[in-house]
Amino acid sequence: MFSAMLNCLGVDMGSSQVRIYQRDKVILEEASTAVVDNISGQVLGFGTEALILYHKEPENNTLEWPVKNGVIADYDMTKAMLRFFLNKALRRSVSRPSLMVAIPTEISSVTRHALVDALIHAGAQGVFLIPSPAAAAIGAGKDLSVPSAVLSLVIGRDVSDAGIYGCGGVLAQEGVSFGGHDIDLGICRHIQDRYSMMIGLEQAEKLKSEVLSLTGSGTDNAFTVRGRRLSDGVEVVVEISVDEMSPVMQHIMEPVILLIRRVMRRATPEMADDFLKNGLLLSGGSALMDGIRDWLSGELHMPVSIPTDPGSVVAKGCFAACMMDKEHSLLIENGDKYYGGA
Repeated sequence: MFSAMLNCLGVDMGSSQVRIYQRDKVILEEASTAVVDNISGQVLGFGTEALILYHKEPENNTLEWPVKNGVIADYDMTKAMLRFFLNKALRRSVSRPSLMVAIPTEISSVTRHALVDALIHAGAQGVFLIPSPAAAAIGAGKDLSVPSAVLSLVIGRDVSDAGIYGCGGVLAQEGVSFGGHDIDLGICRHIQDRYSMMIGLEQAEKLKSEVLSLTGSGTDNAFTVRGRRLSDGVEVVVEISVDEMSPVMQHIMEPVILLIRRVMRRATPEMADDFLKNGLLLSGGSALMDGIRDWLSGELHMPVSIPTDPGSVVAKGCFAACMMDKEHSLLIENGDKYYGGA
């Protein structure tokens, strides 16, 4: 069934990034955004081009993100964006590709229909759907066809998904509307409440990626934050301890712990033994946060592993799933059932 899809691409269409994988590499990685002229409403560009055009004239243009919370928010814009990305990824190829696309665990049939329809109209010959935590596990080299259960967590920009997979199918899975963007918002809120100052999301994201830790440094390390005082808008600078922010980060991340525990409650005693032995596979851009592996391991009392490139492992797993045969057929859904109102 799937092994015949020789002209296949693995697609991870996230709220912030689109990654397309073929053979042994990512052939496209761009922001899933469009730039729109404020006056005419015309779409001027997509992806990296959109970011460049926006930053040249931010007063005249607006950045739009047509995929939000793993769901298509603007169908026509998403369709045009996908067509642009597919054409760019395939360059001069005249054949239409089949796509193996990662999807959140919680999306409805209506949303699946809209996604498949947009992809077919963007130029795909056929569309197949796979849960993103399953794709991440396959991309990390896990064999989901065997009885041993695999616990996989993907933290995206807007959505986190966790699942238990084995015997070629889904044993349990669930998602929550929480991701890297919510972590950034939580950092902004804490600094606003604690220091009566506002910082931007870009600065919060940089702090998350480069400075903050979920486990603390055990030292007196501190960092400076520049923002605007709430009372009068005057620019101020404050010094904050890394260790002060660690419990704040842990509190912000609580929805992820609750998600994993809900999924694990549906596991059998045999699956629980597999978790203790094999642990949790953690993927997504937020897997690179300092201390997250040790924190999750301590909270869940199991080992936690992170793939070499946690950001692209979902797209890699989608492509690998194209090449697989019937042993994973219960994980993969044929998009034909959603296309054309079927």
